[in-house]
Amino acid sequence: MSRGRGSGIGTDSRRIKVGVGELAVATEGETLTTSGLGSCVAVALVDTRAGVRGLLHAMLPTEDGQQRPTARAGKYVDSGIEALVAALRDAGADPRRLRARIAGGAEMLDLTDAVGPRNVERVERCLDAAGIPIVARDVGEDVGRTVRFGAEGRLVVRAADGFERTI
Repeated sequence: MSRGRGSGIGTDSRRIKVGVGELAVATEGETLTTSGLGSCVAVALVDTRAGVRGLLHAMLPTEDGQQRPTARAGKYVDSGIEALVAALRDAGADPRRLRARIAGGAEMLDLTDAVGPRNVERVERCLDAAGIPIVARDVGEDVGRTVRFGAEGRLVVRAADGFERTI
C-alpha cells in the first residue's frame, strides 16, 4: 500500500500519490491522487461516516490465469478491490457504507480485446458482488485521465484533453 507524501491540494494538507498497480487509504487532511489512467482504472471508495477513503489504480482486470499470485494485489481489479476493502475496514470503515466512484478504462488502442473496457466491466462485477454501489463514473472514450480524491469524498477527474469534472 502506498503512503507517499507531497504538497497539499485544495484544503487538504497532504497528498498521497497512488502509483500504477497500487492502492492507498486516507483520512481527513489527506488527498489521494493518481495519474496515467489510460486503460487502467481508478476505483475510489469512501465511507463518509467514518471519514475514511481509499483509491486503487488497477492495470488489468483479473489475476486469474497467473501462475502464482502477485505480491502487488493492486495490479489487478479483482484482487485490488478485495485488498482496498480490507484496508478500509482496518482503518475503521464499514464495508456496508462504502460508495464507489470510478474513472479511466479508456480505449487507448484500437484493439478487439481492449483492456480498458474489460477493466471497467470487472470493476462493476467485483463491486456488485461486494455490495458496493457505484455512485458516479467517468470511464471509456479514448482519453487519459488524472484523478484526485479529497476529504469531501468527491473525485475530481482531469482528462488529457483539458476537461475537468467532479463526480
